[in-house]
Amino acid sequence: MLSFSVIIPTRNRPQYLRGAVESALAQSHPPHEVLVVDDGKGAAQTLHGLPPVVKVLDNHERGPVAARILGVERAEGDVIAFLDDDDWWTDRDYLTKAAAIFEQGADFCFGDGTLVFDDGRPPLPFAYDANADTLARDNTILISAVCYRLALHERLGTFDASLPFYWDWDWYLRVVRSGAVLVHLAEPVVAIRVHAQNMSGADQEAMRRDNLAGLARKHGLPPIPLKNHLDIAADGTADQKPSKL
Repeated sequence: MLSFSVIIPTRNRPQYLRGAVESALAQSHPPHEVLVVDDGKGAAQTLHGLPPVVKVLDNHERGPVAARILGVERAEGDVIAFLDDDDWWTDRDYLTKAAAIFEQGADFCFGDGTLVFDDGRPPLPFAYDANADTLARDNTILISAVCYRLALHERLGTFDASLPFYWDWDWYLRVVRSGAVLVHLAEPVVAIRVHAQNMSGADQEAMRRDNLAGLARKHGLPPIPLKNHLDIAADGTADQKPSKL
């Protein structure tokens, strides 16, 4: 049976963290381990009393990309599954379904999600396919709905810390261009919490634009308009139609 290492990077969000971890523990295909990588302080206290499969790693406040790299370096499972600390898996069979996809030969699996707003706005579905062509234009993959074989890092190396806003998009492009097999699990598996702390503020816009330009240069892409997953879901700005939820 395939083993999953769930990696949850966190930084000072005790009000959300335990719910994310508990959604991982509730999976019908139990994770081999849940690695909570603390980039702030206090995660161990927040998670006190949970099973020993939950392990807290100290990232010494080196930043979110370094936290994910540390989680991957310490992972013991066959498959990496990422979950952000303010999101939660809504499908208890998500890892079971992903395991079946990997058993059929996939290297990388991604599911759909739902954007859930703390301010009470109605939720928005986020359900898009992705391939080499579409990923050259838009990032339509939710990191909290991503699983992939740990062995991909042996071929492709680690994440690019020089792209702190777009390291995930860079990783997807590297994976798909390597010839790896990507499979879309076209079902909602995760709730993506949208709140003030994770909204991209105007003060970060210049840095995001610079990072996006760096991503385009690295991969030989034309200029890419600045947008985020909320923009794509709300305005239909991806150049493909959402799949039905």
